[in-house]
Amino acid sequence: MSVLNKKIKFNNGEEIPQFGLGTYKLDDEKATYDVIIAALKAGYLHIDTAQIYGNQKLIAKALKDSQVPREQIFITSKIWNSDHGYEETKKAIDRILAELEITYIDLVLIHWPTPKRLECWKALEEAVAAKKIRSIGLSNFQIVHIEELLKNCQIKPVINQFELHPALQRKDLVKYLQDNDIVVESWGTLIRGKCFEVEQVKVLAEKYQKSPAQICLRWAFQQGFVIIPKSSKPHRLIENTEIEDFALTAEDMALLATIPEYRDGPDPDNFDF
Repeated sequence: MSVLNKKIKFNNGEEIPQFGLGTYKLDDEKATYDVIIAALKAGYLHIDTAQIYGNQKLIAKALKDSQVPREQIFITSKIWNSDHGYEETKKAIDRILAELEITYIDLVLIHWPTPKRLECWKALEEAVAAKKIRSIGLSNFQIVHIEELLKNCQIKPVINQFELHPALQRKDLVKYLQDNDIVVESWGTLIRGKCFEVEQVKVLAEKYQKSPAQICLRWAFQQGFVIIPKSSKPHRLIENTEIEDFALTAEDMALLATIPEYRDGPDPDNFDF
């Protein structure tokens, strides 16, 4: 079975395709349109976007032109930090629906744990009740933020998306999420493109005759993490999915664990909100 057909069940009973297409920094009109069309043609069923990416209208056009039925596509979007007030979040949800030209969003995440995160969550819960959103989750939340939310929420988050790759393995956060039945989602899985420079990754790429990108994707996929690699090149979309014909051994995983810890994106504990 293709990795594109593998799904993971949320704690609310909904399912998310484990392998999706990230669209961060895909904002050129033609390139974004072409890559979305190519991804859908290749069998991708999961598209991850966000308000701040500025590409939701382009994604809407590509989805419409692809003629793939809406119910077959899983769409994730996120509420940006400046919209985390209660009323602001309600307006942001309607704006996402309008930009994507859809009647419901499969998954909406709080993009970063700002001081107004609880207000944002309340508005998201109401949007679930109103059937505007099917599932709600988190992005870049640390354990302390999640613990606070769990004490104050009516609906439990289904997922947490955060920087997670062989050079930033976050075993404490991964275990906490798994213990609390919250799905783990990796962004930056390819070490933000730096996987080609990491010796341990290159060793395994040579061993399995795979690309360094495929090694990192396999590392995340076989641990059950949702992954959303992006590419502006259609042939890379296919290559990224070709990770089912090998598996990393315990020895391989131990080798990857020796990579010095490296965070490429912002630190949620020191983010300028």
